[in-house]
Amino acid sequence: MPDLTPGVASALSPLVRRIVAPNPGPFTGPGTNTYLVGIDEVAVIDPGPDDQSHIDAIVGASMRERVRWVVLTHTHPDHAPGTERLVKATGAEVLAYGKRIDKDARVVPDRVIGDGDIIEGTEFGLEVLYTPGHAPNHLCFLLEEERVLFTGDTVLGGMFSVVNPARGGDMAVYLATLARLEKLRVSRLCPGHGDVVDEARARIQEYSAHRVDRQRQVLRVLKTGPARISDIVTSLYGDRDLHPKLVEAAGWQVHAHLLKLKAEGKVTGTSVKSAWKLA
Repeated sequence: MPDLTPGVASALSPLVRRIVAPNPGPFTGPGTNTYLVGIDEVAVIDPGPDDQSHIDAIVGASMRERVRWVVLTHTHPDHAPGTERLVKATGAEVLAYGKRIDKDARVVPDRVIGDGDIIEGTEFGLEVLYTPGHAPNHLCFLLEEERVLFTGDTVLGGMFSVVNPARGGDMAVYLATLARLEKLRVSRLCPGHGDVVDEARARIQEYSAHRVDRQRQVLRVLKTGPARISDIVTSLYGDRDLHPKLVEAAGWQVHAHLLKLKAEGKVTGTSVKSAWKLA
């Protein structure tokens, strides 16, 4: 099994290596996955947190003159802050979605990329897929030579992704993105957190089914009467011993589902603290 030890470059295929960042946690699993695509010319997908040891591991595995591009799936703080330090070390070109890509990120891309664009290396081509839902600026990348999809936080290994409306997450858009990815011819998924997923379509289908099931559960709770998000979370997760941060994240998920249901005219409610009810 390829190594998930932070700082260790692990070969996943002839064209792809992975280095896990030293930022394990409830939301990041073993840590953020940084992928090195290519040999003579290297695209670094998600340099992760601003951690010198991690950047040193990336440069050491690639040779600094071969790092041509820093490519971002999105700009959340576990994926993008290492960009500045890596660019200073390598002179790489930064590729991301949109000029002002995140109010919390200091990253300014050298080249804006979007759906259908191709990042062409001497040995590979990465097709850009615009995949909003988890974040409004989220991209996935399809390695054409191996039909491997780098999914960022859209689909993870061993855990489910978070959709947080406070950070631009949108459940309806997210489900549409999953439906799109399910139709692709993909051999494996390389997620932003967790191990490689070999059963790509089955994992995407599992993600979609999980969200549909959670929506049904939210509606079932509301059938008993109006409820605040915290009450719905207690009803859905009350018998589980969850990390406090995951309890908070569960509230984000419920809120995202409620906003989707409100847009569909199925529920009414105004805020996180208000009581929501069936329409």
